[in-house]
Amino acid sequence: MPEPVDSSPQTPDRGARWGVAAAIGAAVAASACCTVPLLLVSLGVGGAWVGSLTAFEPYRPLFVALAVGALGYVAWREWRAARLTASGSDAVGVDCDCEEDAVQPRTRRTILGAGALAAVLLLASPWLVRAASGPPTTAVLATDAPLATARVVLAVEDMTCASCDVTVERALLAVEGVDKAEVSFEPPRAVVSFDPTRATVADLMAATAAAGYPTAPATDA
Repeated sequence: MPEPVDSSPQTPDRGARWGVAAAIGAAVAASACCTVPLLLVSLGVGGAWVGSLTAFEPYRPLFVALAVGALGYVAWREWRAARLTASGSDAVGVDCDCEEDAVQPRTRRTILGAGALAAVLLLASPWLVRAASGPPTTAVLATDAPLATARVVLAVEDMTCASCDVTVERALLAVEGVDKAEVSFEPPRAVVSFDPTRATVADLMAATAAAGYPTAPATDA
């Protein structure tokens, strides 16, 4: 006599939970090159280790693929769990605690859905940050500033994602004495207005380098 089919959702649930955890981990790694530095800079956290996070950029497509694959695996596990549960109910009837079964799948799917949503938001975070911050500014050197204000045009390196210019802008505005910073992708420039008695160009360059985006005075400004 064949053994009855185990219709318990525990095994698929365990696999789905691991899948969501893997998806979130891969999504965090995918956003480490852009969104994480922006968050840390916004919180006033800096240092060489923050700047080194941009080294993840070449691997971002791999992490995105891993996250998408893990989410697909979670969807397959949930589909399989639903099929097993339905098959078991049809074959042997309802012989379990119906109240527990009525609540558990809903709770499980809520938790898994929240985890999957978190992974998707992390993957989309560079574009969400860009949408929230508005279009990139056009770096135009103004000429109507007070004489006490100095301006410098910095060439910015390594801006590759949708929110990189926002990170550079936040890093510059965090420097004491900076009044305004306008960052553009094309050309990759930062136009900074600052009080020369409170900040120097070296301070500005150090701030962007600590965020992972080296700068230098533009030679063609």
